[in-house]
Amino acid sequence: MLQYPESFNCRIRDIRGKRIMSEETSSLFSVLAAEERLPDFALTVKILSEFCRLNSNDAGHIARHCWGFMGENLSPAAAASLAEKCGTYGVKTITLPSVKMARREAPVLIKKADLGTGAFSYTGGAGLGANANFSDILVLSAAPIKEETAKIVKSVESPSSGEKALRLGIMAATGLPIGIGKSKEVKKEVKTSETAFRLDIILKQANTRLRLNPAAFDFSCLKEKKTYSSQMNFKVMCAELAALAPKALKNTGLWAIIEHKPLGAAAYDGMEDFEKETSRLNMLALERTNG
Repeated sequence: MLQYPESFNCRIRDIRGKRIMSEETSSLFSVLAAEERLPDFALTVKILSEFCRLNSNDAGHIARHCWGFMGENLSPAAAASLAEKCGTYGVKTITLPSVKMARREAPVLIKKADLGTGAFSYTGGAGLGANANFSDILVLSAAPIKEETAKIVKSVESPSSGEKALRLGIMAATGLPIGIGKSKEVKKEVKTSETAFRLDIILKQANTRLRLNPAAFDFSCLKEKKTYSSQMNFKVMCAELAALAPKALKNTGLWAIIEHKPLGAAAYDGMEDFEKETSRLNMLALERTNG
């Protein structure tokens, strides 16, 4: 188990950052990178390595999944020390009480949208429509997510040639009619992995979080820009919203779309990574909105 400085005042259960707290969360603080874009990865590794007293390999594992959370659930002294360390390397941070972290409310899946009315109009899965000004979009967060599914596949297998030969040998030696065996049903778990794209849109109103799943979305709102590829339509939709809501904070995946970079370079290992980066941007947007 990784050993963190005692000043963290918390024990770490695993390298992904899941915690068993030794203090009440209400007295702890989190240090977040304050810029929209993430700090340089190598620089993040260096900061964590020095502050947490870890080798570069272990610090790299943590940095890969911190997504701008430079430190979480720290004592006031540890949070101040980490913020100072980040500042030494030119990384601007913001320190917030851990209890103030944005709650990850269940997203509302949207099926349709209209971008040509001067406002962002959308229809949810229940068929209910709503409107929001483009200026009310706080965060646009997109990513390719690896999703694994498992299913049980049944098959019928006959006795192997070795089993048949063994039984024939026994019959020849004993004269007993034991047969060559019966076929049997075998159940196997088959795992498959595929990449699914997601776009989260966080609105100022009650911090509403909308989610766009390309497989369940009507891209007719793109009009003449609509293509026959759901993945391309997804990218066009992201770019359109980014242009219409220029003040919205954008995550690594959405910046990759705007800058025509491979989305695979965003390095999201799963939904947890995507949610974490989105949560940081949500906190930054709320802090800016509240002054």
